[in-house]
Amino acid sequence: MGVTSYKAGNRTFWKADYRIKDATHREKRIVKCRIPTREMAEALIQKARIEIFEGTYFEKRERKSLTVEKAYQNFEPTLKLSVKDWTTDAKRASHVIRVLGHREASSLDQKDIDEYRLKRQLDTTAKGKPPAISTVNREVAFLRHFLNHAVKRRELRDNPLAGVKMLPENNVRDVYVTEPEFRRLLDCAEELLKPILITAYETGMRKREVLDLEWKQVNLKDMMIRLSPEDTKTKRPRTIILTDRVHETLDRLPRSLKGYVFVNPETGKPWVQIQKMFDRARKAAGLTNIWFHDLRRSFVTNARRRGVPESVVMKMSGHKDRSVFDRYNIVSEDDIRSAVLVIERGREVELEKANRV
Repeated sequence: MGVTSYKAGNRTFWKADYRIKDATHREKRIVKCRIPTREMAEALIQKARIEIFEGTYFEKRERKSLTVEKAYQNFEPTLKLSVKDWTTDAKRASHVIRVLGHREASSLDQKDIDEYRLKRQLDTTAKGKPPAISTVNREVAFLRHFLNHAVKRRELRDNPLAGVKMLPENNVRDVYVTEPEFRRLLDCAEELLKPILITAYETGMRKREVLDLEWKQVNLKDMMIRLSPEDTKTKRPRTIILTDRVHETLDRLPRSLKGYVFVNPETGKPWVQIQKMFDRARKAAGLTNIWFHDLRRSFVTNARRRGVPESVVMKMSGHKDRSVFDRYNIVSEDDIRSAVLVIERGREVELEKANRV
């Protein structure tokens, strides 16, 4: 036991041989060989004794065995409990695990993320193109997210990717649906889809907020919808006041206090996916360049153009981040021309008041 020397070929090496007690108080023998000097062997034993005294010896060795795949598996039950539509994050995790799943989580660094991004660019999406930068950014952000969970579980001392930055995205989309275009889309939509479109366009609710809407959240008498923190992406409660068009649409639907507002008649459950119905409607209406999410963007833009203060629009749409809201709030040349007219009219009003004085 202790430090001893031995010969291997023409060289002298040192061996550190010591015993420790594990978490169950069972004694274990640890032997480290081929140490270049006696001083290094003695330092190794001394370091182990200090770590045992501080209670970090076994913790460090358990952390080393945590792979990226295992970190996600430990996080997955929490994901399913906290996020309604967790399948999107699960898909992101599948790409991360395919490339980095075997890696020790504690050893990840910027180089690994750079290599991951390059490998993802070799993949092909359903559209026959590499995944967008925004898609890869969401995957890296999710990796960082479940590693933070591992830190909270004390499976990692810290998150090795805490300082990793996202790539710049050119994801500003300036498409919105005017009222005439929306009426064309509505005329071409199937009857099951129409109330969903009206609710999305008139309230600015997110797609899953609309599809998961329950009658217990709807108060037709007071013309409002109340979303709890668990119902929203931002985890903030939100009250939505209904327009007459939404109120009339919902009032015509069959309802149950324990049921969902928009139900797939084939399953009796909320719609999981409406993309095919939406594709048929937009194609028939000649609006193939619009996405369902553009209905939310249109609500924000239309509300602001019709004179609703931006702070109120943000409250209505549930945007907590000003930078995200600005991407939804589309300002055109006509808006700027209208603003100039308002400024000019304001000047005239001021001059009229001064002349009267």
